Amino acid sequence: MQLKFFDYVAFAIAIVVVGVFVVLAYGSTEAGSRIRIQAADRDYMYELSTDREISIPGPLGDTEIEIRAGEVRVVYSPCRDDICVAAGWVSQSGQWIACLPNRVFIRVEHAEEADVDAQTF
Repeated sequence: MQLKFFDYVAFAIAIVVVGVFVVLAYGSTEAGSRIRIQAADRDYMYELSTDREISIPGPLGDTEIEIRAGEVRVVYSPCRDDICVAAGWVSQSGQWIACLPNRVFIRVEHAEEADVDAQTF
């Protein structure tokens, strides 16, 4: 079976579309300025510019979070696999760390991101 002209055109269009989506999804390298921590009981907001250690309560125990030099990481979590600890440091807007067993979710945000989305309105 031999490929025809429009087969090549379809392949080229598919490659361009996938490339555009990759750039849109992973192209943001904007440094975040704050973090939002969503836990079982409430939401927390912290600036990345201030170094600190945070203890967030969850159903399994406290998750220890560290902010240092504009980056954030999970230092300790009472969950079994410690995948959130292995995630390491994050600092770019849109990056996140989740500890699902302890119900703690950390998301790096840029200060200009809206606090209210269209669904809330």
